[in-house]
Amino acid sequence: MNADEKILNRLKELIEAGERVLATQHGPGEMVIGDDLVDTQLAYQWSTSVQSLLARVFGRDSEHYRNFVAQAGAHLTFSPVYHGQGILKAAKDDYENGHIFELRRLVEAEVFDDFLEQAQYLLDSGYHQAAAVVAGCVLEDGLRKLCAARGIAVPTHSKLDAMNADLAKAGAFSVLVQKRITALADVRNKAAHGRWTEFTREDVIEMIRAVRRFMEEHIG
Repeated sequence: MNADEKILNRLKELIEAGERVLATQHGPGEMVIGDDLVDTQLAYQWSTSVQSLLARVFGRDSEHYRNFVAQAGAHLTFSPVYHGQGILKAAKDDYENGHIFELRRLVEAEVFDDFLEQAQYLLDSGYHQAAAVVAGCVLEDGLRKLCAARGIAVPTHSKLDAMNADLAKAGAFSVLVQKRITALADVRNKAAHGRWTEFTREDVIEMIRAVRRFMEEHIG
């Protein structure tokens, strides 16, 4: 599952959670004038989760985040939750329909960076074989995204080497970069198939550096 799918799935989950909060609507009590109430615990749990996601995906300066906080950031009765739910649905529509393409690229870059940090952590912890596998997955996902951007059809089980060749042929990067990716793919393949004596920790150090550089130049 790529970054887009994870974010959209989470947005859908929170919209469904918002509907569950709205379903707890009940009156404020006899002889009380005011907005209808909802389950307080559910409401605040939902609001906190939504704010966290909107801040990470859209940024705290975005209209989605600021509007949500203004409407459903505190004192959660029925109306604030109802309005907040509308803002959340708008955020999902904007993301799903590509109205924030540049933001999407930033989010993907951040996800790639997170995985490379994991690879670095494994390396530092003495597991350079596992680090090579993680770094290789980041590289492969990056190549898939470049293929999609170039309109290059990629079968579900397409290999890294095939995507590398197709992208070089399409002019996405130079032959020199293609050769570098081939070398990185070789390390990844050896790690994935347990041929751990055929590469060294130093190879993985250079691999992580090279993958990070490639992602910054072509994806980030």
